[in-house]
Amino acid sequence: MKRGLARTTTYDLPLVAIVLVLLFLGLAMVYSASGITALDANDDPSTFLGQQAAWAALGIGAMFVASRVDYRLLRFLAVPLLLVAVILLGAVLVPGVGVTAGGATRWLRFGAFGLQPAELAKLALIVYLATWLGGKREQIGSWRITLPFILVTTVVVGLVVVEPDLGTAIVLVVVALAMYFAAGARLREFAALGGLAAVVILALAVAQPYRLQRLLTFLDPWSDPQKFGFQTIQMLYALGLGGPFGEGLGAGKEKFGYLPHPYTDSIFAVLGDELGLAGALVIVLLFLALAFRGVRVALRAEDSTGALLATGITIWLCFQAWVNMAVVASLVPMTGITLPFISYGGSSLCVGLIAVGILLNVGRARTTQRTSVPRASRRWRDGRTRESAPRGRGSLDRKGSRNALPVHRWSSRPRG
Repeated sequence: MKRGLARTTTYDLPLVAIVLVLLFLGLAMVYSASGITALDANDDPSTFLGQQAAWAALGIGAMFVASRVDYRLLRFLAVPLLLVAVILLGAVLVPGVGVTAGGATRWLRFGAFGLQPAELAKLALIVYLATWLGGKREQIGSWRITLPFILVTTVVVGLVVVEPDLGTAIVLVVVALAMYFAAGARLREFAALGGLAAVVILALAVAQPYRLQRLLTFLDPWSDPQKFGFQTIQMLYALGLGGPFGEGLGAGKEKFGYLPHPYTDSIFAVLGDELGLAGALVIVLLFLALAFRGVRVALRAEDSTGALLATGITIWLCFQAWVNMAVVASLVPMTGITLPFISYGGSSLCVGLIAVGILLNVGRARTTQRTSVPRASRRWRDGRTRESAPRGRGSLDRKGSRNALPVHRWSSRPRG
């Protein structure tokens, strides 16, 4: 006779390990990259490390809570969460309310607490699209779905563009299109929406003089090495100075006044300088492993809502990481965007960890089943084996037993 015992854990432990390794590497790099700035400003080189560690602790707690709450309940929070995100994005643009830094107004400040609404908007849009499209997969392709999808995405992306934050806007567009395609959009419809998005992004990139200058600088950063090409050249120098194994943690030179924002947008350059090619490859491999675990969760999800949540979160984190690293390596034009779990920033870190918690919950929903282990047989006093009496109504095997656990798999409808 077999007896059902609960599994030791139902969490995706490799995914947890990947995120924690990225998180601790990020804390080390934030301390190294921000130490000199914190020392000049506060006479304490660990100021930014302390703040980031506090956000990390809060984020890990929020990740645990999100991993325990059934993701299906998010359908009740999807609309309110999106509305809150839109209101906060609008509040940023109100004079005197939003905080401006570096020519962009992207933050709200409540005393000592700061919030970047665009980070919340990423998660809010993913949750809304997953719960909405997941319940209407048979209607994907009709104007009743396509038009609202374009409208909602345009409102969120438009508010982010006005800040201005074109990098985050591109991430939002890519994530939304990927989720729409995963929900069952036909190839020609996906291609049309993707082409339209590419044209709009290109138009936005050349509409403003500073964005056009970034495109020209990307083509030839050495044409103006003292001004527009300075940041790109210094990031490339940082990667080159690192060599195979780096100059050593804390020993990098490019963070001393050469790299702007060394502990946020340019932190991957500092990492390459101090940990070398080996350290940079470790980060790349960790995000590839994160992508693999996220895709695995999406493919094994119990329903389409879970699959779309996993798809959106995985593409968000991994595509944003690729953009940040590609900017540092001068593979794409300059844009300001953080490296998930590595760059300094409380909003980005905390919201990213909550997203990982939701991803863990989607994967956990499939594995919360009981494993069967053999129970030792009992014997009569004369040594004969005594078999346990069958449980249930009678001893006949029946199809569709109440103990049977149907395995639900989701799949997209055929694409034309």
